This record gives sequence, structure tokens and C-alpha cells, in this order.
Amino acid sequence: MHRDLEEAIRFHEEIVAEGGKALVGYDTAKALANVVLMSEIPTTYDKKEQRQVNAGNLLLRGVPGVGKTFFGVILAAISNAKFVRLQGRADLQPTEVVGFQMINPATGELMTEFGPLATAEVILLDEINRIPLKSQSAFLEGLQDRTITVGHTTYELPAFSFAIATMNPVELGQGTFPLSEAATDRFAIMVNIGYLPPEEEAKLVHFDFKRVKLNALMTKERIIQLRGAINAHVYLHERLAGYIQKLVAATRPYNPDTDWHTHSPSELVEHGVDLGASPRAIICWGRLAKVWALLVRRRTEVYPEDIQDLATYVLGHRIWLGPHAASHGLTTDSVIKDVVERIPIP
Repeated sequence: MHRDLEEAIRFHEEIVAEGGKALVGYDTAKALANVVLMSEIPTTYDKKEQRQVNAGNLLLRGVPGVGKTFFGVILAAISNAKFVRLQGRADLQPTEVVGFQMINPATGELMTEFGPLATAEVILLDEINRIPLKSQSAFLEGLQDRTITVGHTTYELPAFSFAIATMNPVELGQGTFPLSEAATDRFAIMVNIGYLPPEEEAKLVHFDFKRVKLNALMTKERIIQLRGAINAHVYLHERLAGYIQKLVAATRPYNPDTDWHTHSPSELVEHGVDLGASPRAIICWGRLAKVWALLVRRRTEVYPEDIQDLATYVLGHRIWLGPHAASHGLTTDSVIKDVVERIPIP
């Protein structure tokens, strides 16, 4: 095994152990968060070849109080990155996110005041679905291209830039806005954070956060280097690449309006899904599968089960059910399970 890959595995083991100091349980979610962090997912044209353009953003969904915010705190601490938390609220304005321009009264010159998205290396968009759609759009450029535009000028975000968004279930009540299809698609995966098992939850009774000290485990620059090493040295067979494409395509129902003229092998998709996964899902899935195979399975080659392990997380937020789906008991998980069962493994 390449020495960079061995270092990446050691780092993964250390970050899961370090995260356990501040967050009880959720071992799978911690592993998935690190898989996204270590994935090199280019999704835009990069004129500077040396600049890493990644869109490995993480979306966490769960009820309040289960520890979603600590994922951002942990990942920022272990990489010694600048951490910014932006609280979602119904009156949040786009200028509070990316910044604004104004005339300096003292000098009469135009000045630019940057928002938190411009300087953060790890940014936590807390309760993103409490932000109205107008302000949600302010995140789209940053989450995709790693740039922001203030006035007529476009600025690059830091080379190490990682976004985590948390959201509460929309059905919990008033004060939440559904994320748009464009916004959710910017996130590599979505992880549902539920309640802890009783034996894990009991540990919270005596949990003393004052005693928690998180250590920096690796530099941001080294993390970027290891992302490239994993992508270069973990093997994904072309037939498995085709398998990913077929899985994604099977989530799309026949719909001439979207210029998709192929019927899905899944009847659940044909009758219950309005919009399936995008091509961006294929890009993310292949890169994530490489990292998952290495960090979780300790292999330098992707197997079909690695792809299947990630199906729920890659597709769960990219499949949009029709309005009648709930009345028929149809869920996104049942659609994904049916798709995986119907697409043969190469």
C-alpha cells in the first residue's frame, strides 16, 4: 500500500477517536463526515491547476439537540482550520452571508465588507432550512465553485474550504423552508442523525464538556495532498463506474419535460418520483467510494459493496418524491433499496 494511503488510514482512526471526546456515539456518521472531508470532488473548471476545487460538502439532518453542530467543531479543531458558524434564521439576508459593498463616508471610496462565507475554512450553516430561498441562493456559488461574488468582483475562497449544513425535519412545524433542488445537490451526502441508543445516551448524564480538549491532528495542506493521493492510488474499475451510472440513471422516471426518455426498471421510481439524481451524484459517488473503500474497508480497490454502502447517503437528498407518494407509504429509502436490488452487479 502507498505510504500516503497508510497515513490517510491512520488519520481516519485518529479523527474518529478524537471526535469521540466531544461527541458520544454516532460512529458511522463520524466516519462518513471524514470520508467527505478526505474526498477530492472537482465540480467546476479550474483555471489554476494547482488550486484544489472540491465540493465535498456535508448535510446533516436531524431533530434539535442531537449534536449535529459538533461535527463542524471537531473537523475544524483537528485540522486547525478557521471555523465559522452561521445561524440560519428567517430574516437572514444574502449580504450577511457573502458580504456587501458600500461607500466609506470618511474617504468617499468604495469598500468591500466580506461575510463569513468568504474567510471561513470550515463553515457550519446551522439550521440551513430556516433560511428563506432568497438567502439560500447566496450559498450556491460558494458550495459549488468555491468562489463568491460581491458587487461585480469574484473572490476565491480559501484553498481548504469545507461546508457542513444542518437542518431540522421540515415536518416538525413552522419556521422551516424546504431546500431547493439546486441547494441540496451541492452536498455530497446527507446523513440522518437520530437519537442515540439507550446505553450511549446514558453516558451523557456524566459527560463533562469542560474537560474536552481536541488536538490538531494534521495540517490543512496535508489533508489536501492526501485527497489527491487517495483519488490517484485507489482503483475503481470501469465496470463499477458504469454500475454507478446505471444506479443513478435508475432513479429518474421517464419524463420528456426533463429530456429523459428512458424508463426506470423500478416501478416505484416511475410512479412515485418526480425528479431523480443528477450527474453530480455520479461524480460524488465515484470519489466517495474510493475514500470509503480505503478508510473504512482498508482496501486499495473499490468493490460493489462499497458503492452500495453509500447509496442511501448519496441519493437520499437527490430523489424528490411526488406529492402523492406519502399517501401510498412510499419513502426515499424504499425507492433506493428497490433501485439497488434491480440493477445487477457487473
